[in-house]
Amino acid sequence: MTTPLLACVGPAQHGVRLHAQHLASSTPQAPSLTGTVDELMPRLVAGTSPVHLHFTDRIFGASPALAARAVAEIAAVRPVSATLHDIPQPSDGHAFGARRAAYAEVVQAARTVIVCSASEREQLRRHVPCSTDVSVVVDPLPVDPPEPEQWREARRRAAGGGEPTVGVLGFLYPGKGHDRVVQALTDVPGPVEVLALGRASDGHEDLIPALDAQARHHGHFFRARGFLDDAALTRAAQQVTVPVVAPSHVSASGSVGRWIASGRRPLVTPHPFFEELAERAPWALTLISDLDASLARALEDPLSTWIHPDEWRAADLPSTARAAAVQWVRVAGERPSENGAGSPTHPTSGPGSGVGGARFAGEPRSTGDTGLGASEPRGSRAAAAGEGTA
Repeated sequence: MTTPLLACVGPAQHGVRLHAQHLASSTPQAPSLTGTVDELMPRLVAGTSPVHLHFTDRIFGASPALAARAVAEIAAVRPVSATLHDIPQPSDGHAFGARRAAYAEVVQAARTVIVCSASEREQLRRHVPCSTDVSVVVDPLPVDPPEPEQWREARRRAAGGGEPTVGVLGFLYPGKGHDRVVQALTDVPGPVEVLALGRASDGHEDLIPALDAQARHHGHFFRARGFLDDAALTRAAQQVTVPVVAPSHVSASGSVGRWIASGRRPLVTPHPFFEELAERAPWALTLISDLDASLARALEDPLSTWIHPDEWRAADLPSTARAAAVQWVRVAGERPSENGAGSPTHPTSGPGSGVGGARFAGEPRSTGDTGLGASEPRGSRAAAAGEGTA
């Protein structure tokens, strides 16, 4: 089979593109392209080799319909496989109908569809109408451990105290949870600084002064750090007193993984995706039912929000290298070797493998993986890596 192309589509700072780039850079035997959809489309519709896309409508077009049309144009000339991010869900509001139609079109066009959690696969089944019987497989988002010396030093500094801060990581937009965190600090003695480790999403810059005014009303402060590259984001995540993930609009969240990759054990509000992650890696996050009380306790005991290096279990969370290898098996049907040549193989199923039950390009389509009937609806997800890398 012709070697597949890995296309890393989107604006330079978008988390989905960055996630795709990280996987591509760990797949040296694969050709790759990186750029915005406008930059890449001429090349994507000119070739005939298979291509793998990381798709969210926001980076493939000015509207959901245009985003889906771009993928359909690519699929008309070459086989497409897709990892879906930011799957539509009812909390999208007025955009829900257009987005679910767009995602249905992308699923129709793809030979292999990947999501990053079982809860997303269920949302896809429930919410996105699609007549195709393409299988949907689950490959969890990768989480790499922190650099050991930096990790130890950051934990040592945390034990020394300092001015209290509470951090929310990722783009700033309605539903991300910054307002819930500010509200939860109402009865906490101040001042506490609430930090957005990221920039405001385009069009939502007005949230920054509004959240600061809300925080000041309770004797606290709010500040957005702006875009942070990988190294700066890790440093910022390790300097925060208490890390929090409390969105009202949830998907396979890159934010929680980014906290964990910085050595932090974030406070996380309930959601099926977070519960799924906690079941796989209970040492990596703290599920909470009462944000107010949990924040107050964590500010009194910041070390409870750190992962001890001895607790890290690589078998519980896939590394970027492992996730890249799994992705390559999905899209190329071969396992990478030391020299990058690869050999045809199917991934091994089993506990923790995250690779059982795939249908490879060229194999007969089957609903055996998902239990999805040919005319059953499919469903929803929100920006995975895109949340956590702004």
